[in-house]
Amino acid sequence: MLDRRLLARDTGVAPTTATKAPRWTRAAGENVVRWLVVVLGSSIPVSVVVDNILLAIIAGAWIFGGGYREKIEGIRSNPVALAAIALFALYLAGTLYSVGSDLDVLMTVSKGARLLLIPMVIPLMRDVQWRRRGLAAFQGSMIVTLVISYLIWFGLMPPTVLLKGTQQDPVAFKAHITHNVFMAFTAFLLALAAVDAGTRRARILLGLLCSAAVVNVLVMVPGRTGHIVFVVLFAYFLYRQLGAKGIAIAGVALGALAVVVFLSPDTMLHKRIMLADDELQQWRAGGPIDLKNSIGQRLEMLRNTIEVIRDNPILGVGTGGFGKAYADLANRTGDTLTKNPHNEFLMIVAQFGLLGLVVLVCVFGTQWWAAARLPDRFDQTAARALVITMVVASILSSTLVDHAEGIFFVYMSALLFAGYASPLARRRADAAGDDIAESAPR
Repeated sequence: MLDRRLLARDTGVAPTTATKAPRWTRAAGENVVRWLVVVLGSSIPVSVVVDNILLAIIAGAWIFGGGYREKIEGIRSNPVALAAIALFALYLAGTLYSVGSDLDVLMTVSKGARLLLIPMVIPLMRDVQWRRRGLAAFQGSMIVTLVISYLIWFGLMPPTVLLKGTQQDPVAFKAHITHNVFMAFTAFLLALAAVDAGTRRARILLGLLCSAAVVNVLVMVPGRTGHIVFVVLFAYFLYRQLGAKGIAIAGVALGALAVVVFLSPDTMLHKRIMLADDELQQWRAGGPIDLKNSIGQRLEMLRNTIEVIRDNPILGVGTGGFGKAYADLANRTGDTLTKNPHNEFLMIVAQFGLLGLVVLVCVFGTQWWAAARLPDRFDQTAARALVITMVVASILSSTLVDHAEGIFFVYMSALLFAGYASPLARRRADAAGDDIAESAPR
């Protein structure tokens, strides 16, 4: 050791610390990226601009950060990461035959590229502490959103450039569809946390926050997609806690809610249901569809998108080709133009044919299967709640097209499924634990 120190003094080169420096630098760099992932969780409910900046930095750090063997191994051993890559591969393949313009193709590929955040982040967030930090960042941002929503509703916070809400639609940073979907999922996470809380005080606090989020979804904000997501999540939560009895309780509770809503014509939920019925009747009448008629517009898009699919059932119209194919049809029928059919399943089939539907269903199915193999009950339940949220929302909107819902999906997928361990990895971990136990002094 003394000779090495003398050599270092004479030559100015440290022979041992130089080999350790890159390891330390890479580990420190990975922690920086992990913190950026956590910050992204707090940005998703708030800012598109910050989302995109963070995504670019995280992607750059992954590409140039080294450790590729470990990254590839982490991806190969995680079926959720592989499913996301398979879906993005469809976006790339669809560029070869797309009927869309170059700009439409490029924009759609860039949206599909968000799926790559799943395999990028999964190897980074294997440690449960980092996963909990990421979830806490998202929930913290949603709690701030909840407080702002109540302040707007009570007339205590005037409209600003940054806030979208009014007293009639008291959202904070996102439109009411996105706001209510996020808030319904947040209420579910708060309910799970309340059940697992270690102290009575924490259980009460989390229960109150959960109740406030439920009221926000059902009473205050008129986002019908979020209403439906909440109902399904509510039934699933009771099922996870109480089994078949929970389903029965959910049925009774939802029936009672329906009666209350029916007998309370001044409530927001009653008004939204009546509005939906009026819009449906207007569409059935067959006359021109009012641009404010949300139900009529969606049904018109549904009908026309099915026509696009019928004309291109095998391969679809390619990546980014939906807008042009729909425009060609709408120009013949006189319907309103759109690039978004407000249904992710139909959007995928229209672009990539039946194979696209199979891959998308496999993505959700893989997540549902992998959720049962996560390390604890909280992760298992939250992961399946994410699948439920996305499937329900995807029936009513184009979740992978919409920025906020798309980022929410890939972010939560990466966090919740980073704890997945393959059967082989679990056997190796068990064997290592047995070896340590056998070698320990008795």
